[in-house]
Amino acid sequence: MRPELSTVVVALLLSACPPAKVDPPPPPVVMEQPDAGGLARSVTGNLRFKGPERLNADFAAALELQPADVCKELGQYACVGVHNLAMGGVDPYGPGVYEPSPVTAVTTPLVVERLAWGACAQRVDKDLVAPSSAVVFRGLPMTGPRLTKPDGAEVVAIIGEMTRRGLLREPYENEVTRYVQLAKDLDGSGTAEPARAWMVSLCFAVLSSSESVFY
Repeated sequence: MRPELSTVVVALLLSACPPAKVDPPPPPVVMEQPDAGGLARSVTGNLRFKGPERLNADFAAALELQPADVCKELGQYACVGVHNLAMGGVDPYGPGVYEPSPVTAVTTPLVVERLAWGACAQRVDKDLVAPSSAVVFRGLPMTGPRLTKPDGAEVVAIIGEMTRRGLLREPYENEVTRYVQLAKDLDGSGTAEPARAWMVSLCFAVLSSSESVFY
């Protein structure tokens, strides 16, 4: 068989193969919201902000992104480096700051949100472009740019997947209710891409929560 014919045969065989099936995330084991009055008070009560390196690493691990690519300013510079001092880091070579500030800056919350939003948008776009190899947002039935069923079991499964990745636990019942309602609200809001908007918003809400940014 001539080389060019064998190439055509292989191409035809590959085109006949069905697309790879993507298994959706497992359904969450929805937990009841704990009663604050029944919880024991921490002996130390010492919550600490994770800081730039740890927060960036945690976001990268949760969304399976390269740490250097979690968030980019102007598409070139890592957000965690550009905003290092605002996030409690040090810079001995530039401004000559050798010790972190004892308090967070006024802009710290904005920088944390910028980092979380950049990471979430990147993960969502990667999953939408290649659904057969989607990491987080997989198995969601969509009709054009909309979720086919905003309150469906697949949506609840994604809520569980994102909560497990971002907070290392199953979601509480009130969280599932809140995020399902968000999907329905966005679906009826007139947003051009309600499905994408919900995915990014869900991811952002989890990663930018107090439970995520403190330890």
